Amino acid sequence: MGLWFCCVAVLCRVVNHGKKASERALAWTLFWAKVTAGIFNLKVHTAGDPESFSGGLIAANHQSCLDILVLASIFKIRFAPKAEMRRWPLLGFLAQCNDPVWIDRSTPRKAKSSAAAMSETMRAGNNMMVFPEGTTSDAKEGLLPFKSTAFQAVIDSGTAVLPVIISYDEKYRSRIQWTGKIGFLPYVWRILGLKRTDVTVYIMEPVHPREGEDRKEFGARVYDIMNQKWRTL
Repeated sequence: MGLWFCCVAVLCRVVNHGKKASERALAWTLFWAKVTAGIFNLKVHTAGDPESFSGGLIAANHQSCLDILVLASIFKIRFAPKAEMRRWPLLGFLAQCNDPVWIDRSTPRKAKSSAAAMSETMRAGNNMMVFPEGTTSDAKEGLLPFKSTAFQAVIDSGTAVLPVIISYDEKYRSRIQWTGKIGFLPYVWRILGLKRTDVTVYIMEPVHPREGEDRKEFGARVYDIMNQKWRTL
């Protein structure tokens, strides 16, 4: 893992310069995620066709920092992480390699600017990816309420949301889930000790905004679909 991330540090500098850097960043992220998922012994299965959707928002539940690897290893996506993540050691650097749209909700103006950047990306035929819960949880009582910024971007771009549910094998789920109760490095050490972790990504039907529907109503409708699916697993 150490050797691979040293290589990543160099390759990111090469990929993210010059013409069409954003396009290369998407392809690079897919490759990087597949290799890194292999290092973490993640065996990713899909229920549905990940290539049937493009030019929209992929919305997923959030349990672990591994969720990013799982989704990025099967979808070509541009991340939309919260702005605070930019300062995180390692994860912040890796996220920047993807040329992400940083979500800043500190002021209405910054939130609007984030939504505009996401809309532009989706109108260009690319996929954005968000965890609308805004943070990780064990989801024992169901998914957390959704943040609505990203759903406004979907409405503005005239695209759709692809709801997906990430489900780790129950045998290892409690070790994979990370709610911040332990430090990041001890958590990484714990999951590196797993010889194999099976995870299934359930890909549902795209959800389009209805006429006159605002972002909160749209987000609530997507939430109900995803939460109901989660409770059946």
